Amino acid sequence: MARLLIVFIVIAAVAAIAPWLIDEKGYVLIAFGQWTVEGSIVSFTILTALALFLGYLIYSLVRYGWGSYRNLRHGFFARAKERKQAVLEQAIWALINDDMEQLQHTLSKGKVEDHWQDFALAMRAKASLRQDKPDLALNLLDELSDTNRAKPAALWLESHSDAEVLATLRQQCNSKKATSQQLNLYAQVLLRLRKYSEFAELVPRLVKSQSLNEYQWDWALRQYFQGADKTQLDKRQSELPKHIREAAHTHYLRAVVRIGDIASVTDALKKLLKRGEYSQLLSILSEIEQGDVEALQKALQQELKKQPDEAEMLLCLAYLAQSQGEHDLASRIFDKVLAQQQTLPHPQRAMRSYRATQQAEKALLVLDHS
Repeated sequence: MARLLIVFIVIAAVAAIAPWLIDEKGYVLIAFGQWTVEGSIVSFTILTALALFLGYLIYSLVRYGWGSYRNLRHGFFARAKERKQAVLEQAIWALINDDMEQLQHTLSKGKVEDHWQDFALAMRAKASLRQDKPDLALNLLDELSDTNRAKPAALWLESHSDAEVLATLRQQCNSKKATSQQLNLYAQVLLRLRKYSEFAELVPRLVKSQSLNEYQWDWALRQYFQGADKTQLDKRQSELPKHIREAAHTHYLRAVVRIGDIASVTDALKKLLKRGEYSQLLSILSEIEQGDVEALQKALQQELKKQPDEAEMLLCLAYLAQSQGEHDLASRIFDKVLAQQQTLPHPQRAMRSYRATQQAEKALLVLDHS
C-alpha cells in the first residue's frame, strides 16, 4: 500500500511540476451533469495527494483498530478458558484427595468447558451421594446429555434402591420405543446386579439397536462371565443367542482359563493355535494363573519348531510356564522376545517373572517401555 501511494505521489508531482517547466499553468475541468469544477493542475494535484494520504490514514486506523479488537477478544477468551481449566483441575484434585465438599464447592461455583460438562455433573453427583444428598445427585444425573446418560451406571444405582432402578428400567425397556441409551443403562444395571439371564435375553435388542460400542461390549461380556465356576460359565454361554455366542467365545475361554480349568478348553485353544490365531490365543492365556497346561504346552512347543521366533507363541509359552511357577524359563523367553521388540502386550507378567528371579533392572526396563 505504501509503495502504491508513493507511485501516485510521484505521478501527481510530475503532473504538477510539468506545466511550470514548460511555462504553462494548465487547468483541469471536471463536469458532471450541469455542474462543473475547474481549477489548476497544481491545486488538483495537491487535493489528489491529500485524498490519497487521507485514505491511507483511514485504512491504517481501521487496520489498527481491528487488530486491537481481535487481540482483546482473543485475550478475553483465553483467560476465560484458563479459568475453566483451573476449575476442572481443582475438581479433579479434590476427587483424588476424596474431598467431596471441596469438589462440590469448586464445580458449583465455577464453570468448565462444554465438552467437560457431563464429567462435572457426574463428579458433583458422586460428591452429593457421599454427602448423603441423593435427591441432588438425581437432579444432576438427569442433566447429563443423552450420549453420556447411561455411563455412570454405578451412580444411578447408588442414588436409587436396586429394586427401584431395576423396576423403572425394566418398564422403560419393555417398550419397543426404548432408546439405545435406556437399553445401554439397563444392560449395565443388569450386569452390576448379576441378573445374567435377563442380560442374555436383552442381548439381541442391544445388537439390533447398536446400543454398545466395541469397548462397552468388551466390558459387558467380561462382566457376564465374571465370578463363576465352570458349570455356571457353561450355562451363561448357552443362554446367549447363537450368533452372539460365537462372538463371546473368546470371553468365555478367557473366563475358564481365569478360574484354572484350562484342561477343559485345551482342544479349543489348540484349534486357535492350528489356525494361526496367535493374538487371540495370547489374549486368552494372559488370564492364566494355574491349571493343567501340559497338553497345550506340548502343542505350542511343536508349533515353535516351525516358527522358533514367533513372538506371540513365545509369550503364550512364557505365560504357561508362569502358571506352573517356572519363572526362570519364563524370564528366558521374555528375554528372547524383548530382543525382537521393545514392548510387550502384557508387561506386568514379564515384570512378575523378573522380580521372582531377582532381575529388578529388567523389570524396570519393561516398565519404562510399557
